[in-house]
Amino acid sequence: MVTKKTLIIFALSILSLVKSHAIFVDEFLPIQDELSSNNITSVNVACTIDIHTQTGTPQPVFIRPSTSQFFLPANRDGQIQLSVNEGIELWCSGAWTSPSGAPNSITATCVSGQTFRYNNANLSFNSFRCQAWPQWTTRRTTTRCFSGGILVDVGFQIGTRWLHLYTVCHDLVFETNWYVHYAFSPVSAANQRNVARPAWTQTGFYTASNVNHLYTRPQHRITIANILGDQAAADRFIESEPSDFFFARGHIAAMTDFILASQQQATFHFLNAAPQWQTFNGANWDSVEISSRRLASDRGLNLDVYTGTFGITNLWNTAGVRRQIFLDWPAGRIPAPQIYYKILINQADLSGVVLIGVNNPWLSQAEINSLGYVICPDVSSQISYVSWSRTNLQRGFGYACEVHEFSRVVPHIDAIRNIRYRLLV
Repeated sequence: MVTKKTLIIFALSILSLVKSHAIFVDEFLPIQDELSSNNITSVNVACTIDIHTQTGTPQPVFIRPSTSQFFLPANRDGQIQLSVNEGIELWCSGAWTSPSGAPNSITATCVSGQTFRYNNANLSFNSFRCQAWPQWTTRRTTTRCFSGGILVDVGFQIGTRWLHLYTVCHDLVFETNWYVHYAFSPVSAANQRNVARPAWTQTGFYTASNVNHLYTRPQHRITIANILGDQAAADRFIESEPSDFFFARGHIAAMTDFILASQQQATFHFLNAAPQWQTFNGANWDSVEISSRRLASDRGLNLDVYTGTFGITNLWNTAGVRRQIFLDWPAGRIPAPQIYYKILINQADLSGVVLIGVNNPWLSQAEINSLGYVICPDVSSQISYVSWSRTNLQRGFGYACEVHEFSRVVPHIDAIRNIRYRLLV
């Protein structure tokens, strides 16, 4: 028989259990709020746009109406979802191909499926097309970063609104880019594919009149021969096409680290590049980039991302004399980095990891170890979410470190230097 006393004891036990888990609940709610703000779930969906197959080209910028937020997919399948009469703002920096004569910014409202209403007409969503890709903008700030560098914001200026995409720490003296700061969300793996690659630009930055020219194979051979005093060595290091032994314009923040085509177009400024051996760029570093996006999507994480460069790689002449490599020589600007790194931080539980790749396919394992290319204790055996051939030297030797161990050697980022993040496993 259940007595009144028994019921009271039971009730008090439940109350105690709830109180003991109150901290957990408080920590969980902000994560839920973040997921909701990214449209991970949606109710009363009337319109679904597959960004891989149901958008026009050149694609306008997708915006949440009257905000400074991109309108991103609701799920990792790349579906933008709207309810009946919900609007999506579309912006072209220039003229429209369709609808012809429309102002730069328009709002189309969901009817059903892929049908949207604009200016009293029903239009298929893929009919909304700009005449040219929307123009993105770089903005110098007055904020200083590592080694006297400056922070430069990249995004879209839409009237009085600024749609932020990423921030670069740029060194004006050596004309190197220390890091790029941006974010991953649970839908980062939904990035659009096969987006047209625009020409790289140096607008507003760099002393050399033609940075693109510095990245050509013939110029590589001339530059490296001048640095090493040895044309034969330069010819040996920089191989002819179709070999991948040359310095590519290596994206720091990958083009496909961003979801929408308009965002990806905005990654082609030399502020977001550094000399990267193509054997590494198209192999293990590409695997790091893909695996990082999948980590965010598979686990439903919002991640702070810092991708950067450190050190200066070296090559050697036939006498064995090593020299640091710069593309702008003899000025000593645009150094070829020693390593590339990608820091992933989950602020929700204060966990993080640094994924590192060696930017020199000509080194032996012994040289990598002895010449300072491994800069912090390797913890790659503790993580399983990166699919790479990390010990393949031509593909780019890779390893991983804890954030605090990395920051002891690479003090680029003040925001993370004094926080002890546990390893993101």
